[in-house]
Order: sequence, then C-alpha cells, then structure tokens
Amino acid sequence: MVVKALFGNILIIVNIILYMVGVFLWISITDEIYLNLIVSICAIVNTLILLIFYRKKFKDYYTSSQFKYLCDALISCFLICCIIGLVNYLAFKNPIEFDVTQRKVHSLSPQTLKVLESVDDEISIDIYAKRENFQPISTLMELYRLKNSAFKFNYIDAELNPDLIAKNRITQIPTLIIKKGEKVAKAQRVRELELTSAILKVIRERETTLCVDSSHTKFSWYNDGRDHFSALRKLLELELFKIEDIKLVAGESLKSCDTLVLWGTEIDLNKDEIANIEAFREGGGSLLVGINPQFNGDTISLFRDYLAEEGVNVHNILSISPDSTIDGSNGAAPIAKTFAKSHPIFQNYSGFVFFPLATAISFKGNLGLKAVELIKSTNMSWGESDFINLDKKKFDKGKDLAGPLNFAVSREFENGSRIVIYSNTSFVSNAYTKFTSNFNVLVNTLNWLTKNDQLITFDRIALKDEPLFISSPQLGVIFFFSVLVLPITLIIISILLYRRKGKL
Repeated sequence: MVVKALFGNILIIVNIILYMVGVFLWISITDEIYLNLIVSICAIVNTLILLIFYRKKFKDYYTSSQFKYLCDALISCFLICCIIGLVNYLAFKNPIEFDVTQRKVHSLSPQTLKVLESVDDEISIDIYAKRENFQPISTLMELYRLKNSAFKFNYIDAELNPDLIAKNRITQIPTLIIKKGEKVAKAQRVRELELTSAILKVIRERETTLCVDSSHTKFSWYNDGRDHFSALRKLLELELFKIEDIKLVAGESLKSCDTLVLWGTEIDLNKDEIANIEAFREGGGSLLVGINPQFNGDTISLFRDYLAEEGVNVHNILSISPDSTIDGSNGAAPIAKTFAKSHPIFQNYSGFVFFPLATAISFKGNLGLKAVELIKSTNMSWGESDFINLDKKKFDKGKDLAGPLNFAVSREFENGSRIVIYSNTSFVSNAYTKFTSNFNVLVNTLNWLTKNDQLITFDRIALKDEPLFISSPQLGVIFFFSVLVLPITLIIISILLYRRKGKL
C-alpha cells in the first residue's frame, strides 16, 4: 500500500509539472509546435493514467453532490469566458484608440492615415527580427492595425530561420517584407516613414512609368560612366518607378507615360516633336526637364521657345555664386540652401543641393500661385553671360543676370499636368552618387510629378550618408574659432589659474 501511495503521489507531481511546463511553453515558445504538442500529450496521457489508478475514488467523487456543484461552476466560468472572448474578438476587429499625449507621439501622421484608408484587401507583413525586438516592433504594428484591421503580422525569429533570411535576400535585421497578392516591398527600418512607403507601393494599381527621351542628348541612363545616369535609374527602379527609353525623334507614342523626362537636351526638337509633347501635357501628362548651359552657342532654341510659351524662360548663362560654392570652383558650382518650404517637394527639408555648372531659370510674366520658384541661389550670385576666364569675372550690370537665381521651378496647370525644370542635370550623374541630397531632391520631384506625394521623403534607405560641404566663409569661421579664439582663451585661463595658485 505504501508503494502504491508513493507511486500515485509521484504521478500527481509529474502531472502538475507537465501541465505547468506545457503552459509555459505555449506562452513563451509558440514557434516550437512539436515540442509543445509532445509535452501537452504527455500531460494528458499522465492524467488518464491517474484516472485509471484512482478509478474507485474518482467514481465516488463524480457521483457526489460536490462534483455536481463543481461542474456547474466550471460551466458558468466557461460561458463567461466565451462572452469575454467574443467581446475581445469584436474589440480586436473594431479597435478604438485615444492618444492623450500633447505631441501625439502615439499617433500616425495624416499622410499615413490617408494611405491606410485606401487599403481594402489583406496585407501581410513578415517581420524578420530578433526575438527580444518583437515587443517594441509590435508597438508600431499595433498602431497600423488599430487604423485598419486588414493587416496581418507574422513575427519571424531571424536567428532561428537562416534559410528564410537567405531566401528573401535579407541583409539587415530587422527587415519588414510587405506583401499584397504578388506585389512585394521591403522596409529595412522599423519606422512609420519606411513602412507607409512600402505599403503605398504594394497597393498602387499600376506601375508609375517614366519615359526618358534619349534621342536629343549624348547622356545615357544605362551607361555607368561618370557623366551618365545609370545610378539614378537604379535608384528610381528601387523606388518602383518603371523606366522606359523612348525616342521622340522617331515619333514614339507617349500614352504609356506618366512623366516625360527630357534630361540634358542638346539637340533641338522639331515642330512635330514639340506638338507631340504639348499634346501629352494637355492630356494631363507631366514633364521633367533638365537643361545645362551651352558654352558653344545655343543649339536648342526651338525647345527654349516652347518652354517660354509654357511660361518659363531658360537662360543660356552660367550661374556664379562666390559666397556659397564648392571650394576651388570659382563660384561655378553653387551650393543652394534656399528652397520653397511650402511646396510638397521641400516640406521639412533642411539640407542643400549643389549644381556643377548650372544655368538659370525665370518665369515669363505673373503665372499665379501654381508657379513656384523651387530652388534659389544667394543674393550675391549672378548669371554670367561670358564663359571665358571665369576666375576674373564679376557682375556686369546690364549684361549679366542679377541674383538671386532660380535653379529649379515648377508649374501646375488647370488640367492637372505638372512641369518641373532644372538648370543642371549633372548634379545627379554617376560622378556624384555620394551626394545623397541631390538624388533625394530629384526622386521627390518625380514623386510629385507623378502625383505620388505620399512617397516624398528625404530619408531613403537606398542612399548612403552624404559628405559634408564647407564653403569658404564657413572655413573662415572654423579657422577663427579653432586656431585663434579657442587656443588664446585656453592660454589666458591657464595664466590666470597659475597666477592665482602663486598668490595662494
């Protein structure tokens, strides 16, 4: 009898431990399905053995009135849990949130809310991260789910799933992979900016097509040479733009284009080509134009005349900015720091853009609020009409164009068409891929032209950090404080402390 009682007690202790371990595993290691099932089955089997071992006592108990009261209580608890579970499910599917913080730090931006309103079908988000990062990541994910229950989040432990990491070509942890049907986008930062951009990319009904004319320029978007634009094309493709090479000279149709890009035009357009462009714009299409100064005479007079008819004069001069320029360029590579902050392209922008060898642009007459001067030079700059011996040049009133100069302008038309013109194209050439501000500005310009304003951002994961430009005045300030003021100040303090110590 003693052995039987001891064996029974051991079974009871083991059963309790198995149930406790099982609950712990199901809560903490949900991915280990097989291990959790094995422990749970062992606990159930052990319970059945106990029922058989104590079958006589169990028979006496379940025929008693106490067992009847216990069953009634358990049934009541089960029904209450069902009601609570139903309420919880309805709350999960129809969530409500309140952000009582003064700066709304727990709320999504209006742009994100606008994007989420357009999400109808289910979007799956696979979150590849370390287990310890799941909780902070889920805080942001919950904000999205609260606004739209169509999101399904899958947390994947990156350390336990190296095969999935390799399959999806994930190079950075954490990484979010957003899926909607066959469309896939990737976000390598767990932030609202990247996540919203990726969501917008997968919900767009069709690709945004940029048609780049290659028949009037010597520069290519597929050549890897320093003066060409293959790096820009690759960046735009990462931003989910579709790049199509067209030849206006061949009379190719522009119906598939969202934006026509005339970048670095050096060969003049004929009347038929201009008529084709005008028909495209009148049909609601947008234009991105980049024109460089021409040092050997104007070869695109008809194209300039067409732009003038659209209200924009593109001068054939060289912008000189002696007070804000790349060191050693004699002012011919201006650094622009004045932007139209009210325009969607440059909202909240605090950086700069430099233009190696830029011309200048101005509006023809008063075109209203829809015509905006996007980027301007400093007041000390001017447009030089004589391209020889630039190091000895100065502003000639009546001959040169007085600053500040416009490096980029935009205009919106009543039919929804948009146009942006830049006074330089090489600022986004392969030679300047390290200068991320230049590329950010142009990508944002194309997002605005294609009416994808929600994708405008100056924080792109595809771009590396940019180098620092220091102008001549800034160098002077640095020299003054670091070489003169700071050492002299330290010497004076040292002398005063020495004299004070000597008096003591």
